[in-house]
Amino acid sequence: MKKQIVLVADDFGMNAPINEAILHAHVAGGLHAASLMMAQSGTEEAVAMARAHPRLQTGWHLHLNDSRPATLEQWPWGSSPARAGISIGLSRGSREIMRREVVRQWELFRSTGLPCHFVNSHHHLHAHPAVYRALVEILGPDFKGWIRLGRIRLFRPAFPSFCKSFLADAFLRRRRKLSIWRSTDTLWGLDRLFAMKAHEIRAVIPALPEGFHEFLFHPRTLSCPDTQCLLELNSLPTD
Repeated sequence: MKKQIVLVADDFGMNAPINEAILHAHVAGGLHAASLMMAQSGTEEAVAMARAHPRLQTGWHLHLNDSRPATLEQWPWGSSPARAGISIGLSRGSREIMRREVVRQWELFRSTGLPCHFVNSHHHLHAHPAVYRALVEILGPDFKGWIRLGRIRLFRPAFPSFCKSFLADAFLRRRRKLSIWRSTDTLWGLDRLFAMKAHEIRAVIPALPEGFHEFLFHPRTLSCPDTQCLLELNSLPTD
């Protein structure tokens, strides 16, 4: 097994500035892939960009909070991922809303004709047991892409981020164990949200074992830290 490195930007399609930053990070930088949000103000533009740049691997970025729903005017649980997860876990009505959204967003992604190389979600809600079951039912075992369930790794562990990482990784462990699809082995960047640093990434890559390793980015503007980091990583190989 080779060591495979993938640099992924989330929120493709959320709005025009994010789209511009992601495309620039791909064309002029080291970005390999972007996860596409459906039914957002920038979705149509992002789809057109992806079609024009087929080397940018597209994935589906399921969103269930902090976004514009595809089947509702607004989320009944607001923008908080914690409230979304609790509501989906405790309420049958919320689970029905969630399932309709998963179905509709997947239909919208498929209608673009773009290949779906991977699946992830806004605030990791795809790892929620009820959401994951819906994905298994809707995507099925024949889905050939990968899913973001990698073991969470930190660049420079500090107590608060270590605690958050430990709890999040414990939550993901069962999903990884039972996953019917390929998943990443490690996930880097949750302790550097909106503030990724090229020198840290270059420092950890040589020590990574063989396997599939994902680095997560959130480009927001042409000059934001994540975009600038990706521009510095323009020579980073995928494997």
